[in-house]
Amino acid sequence: MELTLEAIKNAGYKLQAAEKGSWKVYNEENPVPGYFQFDWLSSRFPDLYHDFALSTVGLISKLHTIIDFSDMNVLDIGAGTGRSSIELSKKAKYVTSTDVYDSVMNFAKDEISKQGINNIHYEYGDRDNLPFSDSTFDAVTFSWAEVNHKEAYRVLKNNGYLIQMGSIPEALCGELTDHLNGTNNNDPKIFLGNYPDEVIKKDKTIFSGVPLIDSVNAHIFTYNSIYDSPEEVAAIAGRLYGPKAKKYFLSRNQNTFSWRMEILIGQVKK
Repeated sequence: MELTLEAIKNAGYKLQAAEKGSWKVYNEENPVPGYFQFDWLSSRFPDLYHDFALSTVGLISKLHTIIDFSDMNVLDIGAGTGRSSIELSKKAKYVTSTDVYDSVMNFAKDEISKQGINNIHYEYGDRDNLPFSDSTFDAVTFSWAEVNHKEAYRVLKNNGYLIQMGSIPEALCGELTDHLNGTNNNDPKIFLGNYPDEVIKKDKTIFSGVPLIDSVNAHIFTYNSIYDSPEEVAAIAGRLYGPKAKKYFLSRNQNTFSWRMEILIGQVKK
């Protein structure tokens, strides 16, 4: 049954997931939830978001080349349907995953069980009031999630890693950004797979002033999410971003979605 946006909002964090695949049928002129409403889209259609979030695999794969997590207990905040936690678990000693939406947590737990992973634990956790003691974790990660640096700092051990990941701010919708906005702010070359990586030192104040050992290092790179077909990526992007996104991939007969990614890393000082 199609819910109204009011009913979805009233359900809040307890919103029930729709039947898998049901996101493919919707009113393009007035979809519920609407385009770009990522919290409601992921909680109502966790299978849609999980299929979309291949860029998260790229983020964690790159992160593994920067930091050795083998002896670390990691907290993954806003872990959603589990893409980030599952990838972290391949190297980390243990991953504790938090989210506030029941539907995405249930989806993630099913994925973890199906894959036979035994070093991930999901727990309800608000990023502003985490249910953990001070100085508990070796690393805290946020992948495509809103960040509370001070609360993350509280639960980190001395020398622990505070890690924030997503796209560069200038291209929040990846290669679609300028197409959707009707702008030319980004050089198209940055979305090519062979575009050079960068490492930039940023002022530690971007982490809300929490005490850090040194500056924040920004690792910037290009990643291409590869889908099974142009029709698949067009359907997914179309439901998330609207008809212009759908036409973009179909007109190019393109099964990839390119992102210029950014991983921000700081080590805390206590």
